[in-house]
Amino acid sequence: MDFVEVAVVTSPFANLAPLYEVDPDADVLLIVPPSGQPSGPRNELRVNGVSGEHKTQNATTTSIARSGLRIKVSSRHLALASHVFKNKLQFGTTKATRQSDGRVHLKLAEGFDPKAVSIAMNAIHSRGAKVPKAVDLETLAHIAVFVDRFQLYDAVEVYAERWISHLERTTPDTFNHKPIPWIYISHVFRHPDIFKTATKLAALQSSGPIHAANLPIREKIIHHIDTQRQTLLSRALTLLHGTLDDLTSGAAPCTTHHCDALLLGGLIKSLHKQQLVWLRPMKPFPDLSFGDVIRGVKEGLVVYQDQVQRDLERQEEDRRRREREVEVEVEPWYMKSVRSNNVNGDRVKEGPRPGWGVVGGIFPITPAASPEPVYRNGDGGGRVEGHGHDCEARGAVAGLEGLERLADGVEGLVLEGRLGYLLY
Repeated sequence: MDFVEVAVVTSPFANLAPLYEVDPDADVLLIVPPSGQPSGPRNELRVNGVSGEHKTQNATTTSIARSGLRIKVSSRHLALASHVFKNKLQFGTTKATRQSDGRVHLKLAEGFDPKAVSIAMNAIHSRGAKVPKAVDLETLAHIAVFVDRFQLYDAVEVYAERWISHLERTTPDTFNHKPIPWIYISHVFRHPDIFKTATKLAALQSSGPIHAANLPIREKIIHHIDTQRQTLLSRALTLLHGTLDDLTSGAAPCTTHHCDALLLGGLIKSLHKQQLVWLRPMKPFPDLSFGDVIRGVKEGLVVYQDQVQRDLERQEEDRRRREREVEVEVEPWYMKSVRSNNVNGDRVKEGPRPGWGVVGGIFPITPAASPEPVYRNGDGGGRVEGHGHDCEARGAVAGLEGLERLADGVEGLVLEGRLGYLLY
């Protein structure tokens, strides 16, 4: 697709669109067509909570997007920054194509954001003071679209590093909530770590091939992300259905509290809502994400875990009640009899152990330690029948609770090969 064309005649809206001057000695007029709505991924990447000055800026940006924009630029800078522009200017222009203002009019295809184009033009014309130090995620995605289409990476690399670093510091949560624009941004601006993280999140969160809105993400990237999603779901569903089969066939029995039946009923009821039981999902798992499986399992475990908690509370109450009913019979230490010899070696009869005092008027003694209580029922008072109940069903629960750890096996996509070339 040709993303720029030489306007042989003046564009019908050229005199109506705002004029932005990047180069006062410009020999090219770059025309960004108007659009009924803001172009690019604006609807998906909407930024909330904007007020004050930002509202005014947004209103101005929207107005420009609807009316289009004319930008006065230099053909020399365009040719140095982009092979696309260079080829168009060398082979697509003649003296006849120059307009009455003496400039070549280059008209962009529809879909480019005027604000993003103007920022990129300032960058490639080395007008650093006019290039913003920070942009929001939406604007950065629009810039990435323009940079990608016209191969401007080398010209804006330094600025892109600053924009991305600022977003990482100020809005790190966008990785979790909006991984798709980060996939495209990190691919265009060649950030392998961000690309790997964002593609992993997309594999975990997506319920099918990702929808890139108006972002031209490569089909190969979309396919490989979905392959990781399907592999993860296959492992998770194999573990889940294996557990259900064990509970159904009695491989995890519990004859005391019927934990297996309670667990199986809760899981089936919850998983049926997610259509994970009948019929069992098959590849390519349409409209199913790893998060759907995790939510279904957690909801199914709630009934079982609540019942276990009630059992533990009841057992604890029984233990405390039994402790209160235990009668302890302990012989006081000072009543125990002792035998001793007098100074002449004659034995004296047994009697109570003396308390604090002096034996023979010489050495003080410390009372003997009190012995351990002797409980009447002989059980030590510390164990209650049924407390700490265990069965095979608890192993099944532990396995299901470990489903989330399967996400650790998803590594995301590698952007660059060992030699530094792009794989996508």
